[in-house]
Amino acid sequence: MSNEANPNPEDVPFFSLEAYSLAQRVAIVSGGSDGIGRMIAHGFADAGARVVIAARGEEKITKVVAEIEAKGHRAVGIPTDATDPDAIEHLVNRTVTEFGQIDILMNVVGGSQGPTFKRGPLLELSKEDFNEAFNINVTSAFLFSKAVVPYMLQQESGVIINMASIGARDYRLPETGMSVYNMTKASVMHLTRSMAKEWAPNIRVNCINAGHFITPRRARTEQPERRARSLAEIEINRFGNPSDIAGAAVFIASDAGAFFNGSYLDLHGGT
Repeated sequence: MSNEANPNPEDVPFFSLEAYSLAQRVAIVSGGSDGIGRMIAHGFADAGARVVIAARGEEKITKVVAEIEAKGHRAVGIPTDATDPDAIEHLVNRTVTEFGQIDILMNVVGGSQGPTFKRGPLLELSKEDFNEAFNINVTSAFLFSKAVVPYMLQQESGVIINMASIGARDYRLPETGMSVYNMTKASVMHLTRSMAKEWAPNIRVNCINAGHFITPRRARTEQPERRARSLAEIEINRFGNPSDIAGAAVFIASDAGAFFNGSYLDLHGGT
């Protein structure tokens, strides 16, 4: 092996805060207009990245872009259907035209229910519910990743971060009705490992398994008793906040996480 692959330990700095900088990098955040995606988009921008926000709702995209630009950062919003290969290709082409590179892909798009599918006990779900849950949670990550990887391979660098869930790791945690969602997130974990294996050494692929975070949607819709049960599961006795998820994503995306590959980061406060 070359000396570059195995440097003298004495020549390698121990630590630098500059390693966490995302300056001069371009990050695409799918699902970046709301919830956890919005938190991460802000985190990437605060760390110096130019951020491209991909989501369906143009009004929400415009709002988040304005929030980021108000802090003096650069952001672009592109309405995108995360299950449509043509729409994703359009987004990627626009990103390259605008910025000339793609350094980071954050796959956040997903959910346990949506306009075209529901969650519930397995016997109450239709084939369409089952398929659409996989489309939004798994296929979207595959399509986005497949679209950006040719550019990352060409520039010989890139980071992809997928979003899964603690429910993917432990079937005992979720309540009834989350089975299909958790299966899809387990698939995302395995997809992450396959991507990391196939696209090494210059592209790193990792996964965040998120625990209980209070997003605006959850704050609006969750019943108080269910929220109390969730809080009781968390050892540090609080829900995740924006800086928790943004900090984890910035670490993985930055040079500080340069040796972090094909791995899963459990982010749940002890659950």
